Amino acid sequence: MGELDENDAAIASGLAEWFRARRRRDDVSLGEFDRPSGGYSSETVFFDCTWVADGAPRREPLVLRTAPPGPGTFGRYDLAAQFEAQGAARSRGVPVAEPILEPDPRWIGTPFIVMPRIEGHVVDGITHGDRWLRQQTDGARHELYQNLLDAVTRIHRSDTDTCPSVPRRDNAAELDFWEDYLQWSSDGRPVGILVEALGWCRRHRPVTDPEPVLLWGDVRFENVVFGDDLGLRAVLDWDMCSIGAAEHDLAWLTSLDSTMERLFGSRVPGFPGREETIGLFEGLAGRPVRDFGWYETLAMVKSTAIMTRIGYLRRDAGEPPMLPIDDNPVLDLVRERLGPP
Repeated sequence: MGELDENDAAIASGLAEWFRARRRRDDVSLGEFDRPSGGYSSETVFFDCTWVADGAPRREPLVLRTAPPGPGTFGRYDLAAQFEAQGAARSRGVPVAEPILEPDPRWIGTPFIVMPRIEGHVVDGITHGDRWLRQQTDGARHELYQNLLDAVTRIHRSDTDTCPSVPRRDNAAELDFWEDYLQWSSDGRPVGILVEALGWCRRHRPVTDPEPVLLWGDVRFENVVFGDDLGLRAVLDWDMCSIGAAEHDLAWLTSLDSTMERLFGSRVPGFPGREETIGLFEGLAGRPVRDFGWYETLAMVKSTAIMTRIGYLRRDAGEPPMLPIDDNPVLDLVRERLGPP
């Protein structure tokens, strides 16, 4: 391991003191700091903690999560909400990384979560190119998808009364949230088609809302650790958790799926199609989904708005955007959903 830079050395020192004071560990030493992501939605640090217990050395690989150190994907980053949501989901049998919340910023200068590093398979954000996924049979890939849907519906059965910090938004409040987001994320210059599409969503909002449930928010294979047995070992990344209509989570998954299918010209072999996915979800949830086209359109607005925000952040950091900001091909898919002008 190379020597830690000044920032990481300060974090390591503060965390070591925290482990001694809060976790009662002796002779604590931290090292092997590694940042696996760009940190736009959060700052994630992998590190090893070694200590002495009963005269014997112990070692544990851990993960530290904090708000991003600079401008991020969202204007507000609430660790308490993420912590509460994971606790509620765990009570319904959803595997999570057993996070520990420290709200006091005095240890490392900001509140943080520490959790075990879960070993297993994490599918790449571009599912079509993931090596481990390609090695599976069609049947295994279908099982992976079913297991993901099962976890989502378990999350939805969580007790929302145990999540007082998680924001509650009916569909009207959801539209208000994303209208504010479009303005904030673009410094008041949002992409026109996203404004138009959000206006369409407001005009066509369903008359009634389903019963509100705990939402994971960012339902993607990239945010799950799978075991060799194809079961879920941990559901990760709860930055977007909220309480609202279950259709939001399902639509997030299917709209991202359809976007990948259009961009790559095919589905991942073995993954269920849209209609089968809806049917599987309905069977697990025990009720039909409602107004699903509306939820999918809103999901595409939300995901594209976030993608655009990340594009701005990468541009400001001198990095090339993953996709063009104003000529993003996903914007064409959003236009298609609105129908003829």
